[in-house]
Amino acid sequence: MGSRKSVTLHDLSAELGLSIQTISKALGGKPGMSEETRARIARTAYMRGYLTVAQARELASRGIAPYPTFQLRFALIQSRESTNYNRALAEGLRQRLGLLDHRLERHTLDADLSDRDFEAWLEEHGLPSADGLFIAPRLMSDTMERKLLALPPPKVLINYPKALSRLDSVIWDVYEAVCMAVDRLVRLGHKRIMYVGDIHSQRGFVRRWQAFQEMMGEHGLECGLAAQLTGEWDAAALRDKLADERPTALIAGIDEDIEKLFGALSELGRRVPEQLSVIGLANGPVPAVPELSRPLLLIGETGYRAADKLLWRLANGSEPWEHIRIAGPFYEGGTAIRLNG
Repeated sequence: MGSRKSVTLHDLSAELGLSIQTISKALGGKPGMSEETRARIARTAYMRGYLTVAQARELASRGIAPYPTFQLRFALIQSRESTNYNRALAEGLRQRLGLLDHRLERHTLDADLSDRDFEAWLEEHGLPSADGLFIAPRLMSDTMERKLLALPPPKVLINYPKALSRLDSVIWDVYEAVCMAVDRLVRLGHKRIMYVGDIHSQRGFVRRWQAFQEMMGEHGLECGLAAQLTGEWDAAALRDKLADERPTALIAGIDEDIEKLFGALSELGRRVPEQLSVIGLANGPVPAVPELSRPLLLIGETGYRAADKLLWRLANGSEPWEHIRIAGPFYEGGTAIRLNG
């Protein structure tokens, strides 16, 4: 590949048989030519050394391939705890990146590593040299997330960001999903609605609880913490809470609790939906409850949008940060019905 200083627009113009203006437009990403012509110009400029590697990567991030084998390398950092939804997330990422023949790696970070071990883990997977990082929810700790966010490659947080976070984020909107669940039950005549699930250990869990409180308040309904089933629970705790609070409907806020909840209700002889309506926030179809009434969490679509956001960020490094929430529709199912009387 030639040196950047020895190659000029005049040289490229002569080799390609195109005007300097056309070449400038092509390399600037401006409209007015076929994509085939633009790609030919970009490849020639890259091969002749007119484009630096950084400039070639910027073009590749916008879908202008400067050379057939030029490929960006991205990494999804996840925990084993989140693999139940990360399959859909990774598929969405791959769909978008695959359109440009870019590569996605998946790396698992389960331990709360010391600084030394964290540096070794990074080097083992070559993450400091990645072209971009996607950071999934539910890592081992906030400490690990902070260390990842401090890395130099451009990145997208697939989570609700903390306050003052200076990076892009994309997340399937569990806040809107809980609001939708509460509103659907109220419109079916339910006023005694109990929330079931962890409300502390993850930012997304906190957001769910905040949404429940807000939407119950919007409808003028009581939602005190003591009336909910939060934290660790079992069938006996559920039995006692149902006896004390006498809800007509439940919202299972955490995916992992849904099968457990239906199993416990069956053990207690409570029929769904005849005696209790149930809406669950499931990360996807629940084989044990195929007709679960639920807001659809668009996890794959979030992956696609996160990839699109990071490609855009590579080409627009100085633009303001964006926090994007992806909301889906409601699946009626058969586990939530109108309250009689």
